[in-house]
Amino acid sequence: LTEDDVYCRCLSRTLCHTSTPVTVGVYAPCGRRLHSLLDKVTGFMKEEASRREEAELQRGRQRPRSPHGWGLLQALWYLAFYRPVITERHLRRRNLEFVFIRFSAWQYAGCDKLWAGLVTTLCDSVRRHFGALPLSVYHVVGARPRYASGFSQREWVLKRGTCLKLWALLAVLSAGLTALLVALLVPGVKDSHALKVVGSTVASLSGSGLALGAASVLKNLLVSEKKKIERLTNSDKFTSQLGFMSKVRGEVEGLIGFLAFMEIFERRQLRVVLEITSLDMCYPEKVAGVLDAINTLLSDANSPFIFLLAVDPSVIVPCLEQTSCMKGLADNGYLYLNRTVTLPFSIPEMGTRSKLQCLEEAVQTREDLMYRIITRNVERS
Repeated sequence: LTEDDVYCRCLSRTLCHTSTPVTVGVYAPCGRRLHSLLDKVTGFMKEEASRREEAELQRGRQRPRSPHGWGLLQALWYLAFYRPVITERHLRRRNLEFVFIRFSAWQYAGCDKLWAGLVTTLCDSVRRHFGALPLSVYHVVGARPRYASGFSQREWVLKRGTCLKLWALLAVLSAGLTALLVALLVPGVKDSHALKVVGSTVASLSGSGLALGAASVLKNLLVSEKKKIERLTNSDKFTSQLGFMSKVRGEVEGLIGFLAFMEIFERRQLRVVLEITSLDMCYPEKVAGVLDAINTLLSDANSPFIFLLAVDPSVIVPCLEQTSCMKGLADNGYLYLNRTVTLPFSIPEMGTRSKLQCLEEAVQTREDLMYRIITRNVERS
C-alpha cells in the first residue's frame, strides 16, 4: 500500500462507522491528485459495503431487496398501502449501500445561485438511482417511517385509512356503473332518465377521485424535483418570493423521507455520499452560499448525507474572508469553515511510495495503462 492508500482507507473506514449527517473536510492541494484520492475513498467504501453485505448474509439475516424488476412492484405495493416502521432489527443492521454523487462546482459557477446546482444535482442523482416511478408515488401516497412502540418487530403497518378510501371509491364506482348499465340494458328500465343521471354522476365522481390520484403521480413523474427547483430559481420574482427557501427545503425533506422509506424496504442502511470538488475555483459569495446550503437545507437530523468537501484550505480560506456574509459570524476564514466541517481530514504531501506508483503508471505503454484502468473500474463496479 502507498501512503495515499493508507490515508484513504482510514477515511473510508471512518465514514462507514460515523453517524449522519456529517461534513468531512478533505483538505489537500488542488489538482489531479484530489480526484485520485476521492476515487480511492470511493473504492474502499464499496469494498467495505460488500464485506458487510456478506457478513450480514452469513448471520442468517434477511436478504436485501432492490427497487428494480420484480422488486419495483413490491416497492409500489408497500408505498401505496403500508407505512414503514423503524424497529430494533433495522437499527442493528450493519449492511450498507452507498450512493455516490460527485458535484463539480465549476460546472455551475456561471449560475447566480450555485447552491441550487448542488440541491438539483442531489435530487436528480437520487431519482436516477432508485427510479422516477417510486419517488413519484411516494410524493403522492408515501409516508415517512415512524419508530416502533415497545419491542415490536413489525416493519410494516397497514394504512387502514388509505385502504378504506380506496375500497369506498371502488364500491361507489361499481354501484354507479351497475346503475348506469341497468338503466341502459334492462328492459322496462331503459326509459328511467333519473337512474341514468344518478348512475353516470356517481360513476364520474368516484372515477374522478381515482383519476386525480393517477394524475398527481403522472405530474410528479414528468416534473422532477430538479425541474421544480429550476423553475423557482428562474422566476422573475425570485428575490421577492416569500417562503422560497421553505419550498426548496420541502423538496429536500421529501427526498429524505423517501430515502428513509427505501432503507426499510431494502433492509439495509443507505448513505448518500456527495463529493464536492472545484469549489475553490468559484467566486467568494457563491462559495459561502454552498456552505450555507449544507448548513441549512441539508442538515436534517435524520438525513443520510455524507458530504466530502474536497478543497485546498490555503485557497478557500482567503476566498471566504472576502465575503460580506462572514462579518459578525467569525473572525477569520478557518472559523467560518469550521461551522460547516464536522470532521476535518488533512491529506499530507505525496509520499515516496505514492510518487513511485504515479511514475510507474506514467511510464506504462498506452495499452497497459488502458487495460489497468478498465480492470480497476470492473473491480469497483
